[in-house]
Amino acid sequence: MAANLKTQTFITRMPDKPGAFMLATKIITKHQGNIIRVSFNKAVDFHMLFVEVRADEEALHNITKELLQIGYLENDISDSRVIVVNIKMKDEPGSLYPVLKILDRYDINISYINSNEEDGEYQNFKMGLLIENPALIKCVLDDISEIYPIDIITYAEEEPNLDNTIFYIRIGNEIQRLFDLSTEKTMEFICESNRVFQMLQDRGETPNKVFEYVLHLAKFMSKYRGERFQPDISRYQLTAKVALHVIEPPCGSNTYILEAADELLFIDTGFAIYAEEMLNIFQQLFPNFATLKKKILITHADVDHCGLLSVIDADIYLNEKSAQSFQKQRQNLMDFREENIFCLGYSRLSRIFSNYVPPDPARFKLIGEGVAKEHRELLQIGTFTFADLSLEIYEGSGGHLYGEMVFLCREPWLLFTGDIYINVKGLTKERSEFNSLAPYLMTSVNVNSQYAKEMRKAVFELLPERQRCLICSGHGAVEIINDQ
Repeated sequence: MAANLKTQTFITRMPDKPGAFMLATKIITKHQGNIIRVSFNKAVDFHMLFVEVRADEEALHNITKELLQIGYLENDISDSRVIVVNIKMKDEPGSLYPVLKILDRYDINISYINSNEEDGEYQNFKMGLLIENPALIKCVLDDISEIYPIDIITYAEEEPNLDNTIFYIRIGNEIQRLFDLSTEKTMEFICESNRVFQMLQDRGETPNKVFEYVLHLAKFMSKYRGERFQPDISRYQLTAKVALHVIEPPCGSNTYILEAADELLFIDTGFAIYAEEMLNIFQQLFPNFATLKKKILITHADVDHCGLLSVIDADIYLNEKSAQSFQKQRQNLMDFREENIFCLGYSRLSRIFSNYVPPDPARFKLIGEGVAKEHRELLQIGTFTFADLSLEIYEGSGGHLYGEMVFLCREPWLLFTGDIYINVKGLTKERSEFNSLAPYLMTSVNVNSQYAKEMRKAVFELLPERQRCLICSGHGAVEIINDQ
């Protein structure tokens, strides 16, 4: 039965009176719903309450129905206000009709309307909407935004409830525009942003600062799409048979590609949002990319390292712990990163922004089966051969992430550390700025800081004392030690 349970966040608007939340709780309990998170902060919105509930699909439907009936999802506040919007629509007969149908559905009156032509192809309709129920604003604008671009121009600044509702609408609409999100995904973004805020407010952070960081994360990822995606690309000839290609994107993790005569070995694959840009780079680096044999190794199952696993047609070599984390993702459960409450909101936001899709388990090739579930050592769990290279595969204790791995080649000396080690000094200014966002929004990028410290030490104990070695970290330029 537990496998059929789902989680839904209800964005409710409750009256400011005793027993309001108790009434919602009774409805949820009556349908065997389990409240797993509640978030309320009057600094963000005096009446808005986020309630996350776990139940089966029928129960969630019934809970929604009853909350609607008592006005908690469509609060019947009768203090009318005017909100002015601009709707851009095609300059052709009948364009306005779908908008009028939406307004009629929500019983919204138009206080005034005017329009002007734009380039002979579009009309900009400026409308004053008479809103008796501020809780309906997002529903109205979401429905309109599914068919036309819409902007909020003015609203009643003196009405605090309306003002805070507009805050959520504006941040949601901005994200929707940046990433072309569906209404469902936009609502998911609002819920996860609130989750991050709820976690950070306990540490004294203000709403403005938290949402500023969330927006900065979103804008950073969006900014570098298309022609602005200009990663640093370098090449190292390791042996007569194998070359190493290094791709350092503007944000997200490095992608490493080992190239032999007719095959490629990827180590990590970056953010999914840059899939098209990365595929173009692969084609430039390897003109016969489509016909080459391909394999993938991952250092750990974070979304910024595994974004292209569902895009590149190749077998994926990984340990059991990473495979289990991906299985959880496919079932829409919390993966091993998200089981840490401090990481949950940020990880879900990264999934939304990057359009991440978990890989198909049918492509998994397991390494090191039977490894202990918990250990404090850097354990060798297997080997991997590529052309004339032999990679030793080690599993860490999970300081950065449960299931983390490093790959070591001894001839020539070559080490892939994942995020157990980051070459901070090798980050550009923009990459350093991006890498500063996650520690703030998660409080720490490591699941267990003590374990992470131990693993960094253990990784460097693998290195030779006097021989040249390339260190390929999860983020930052390749380091060369003992370079004579």
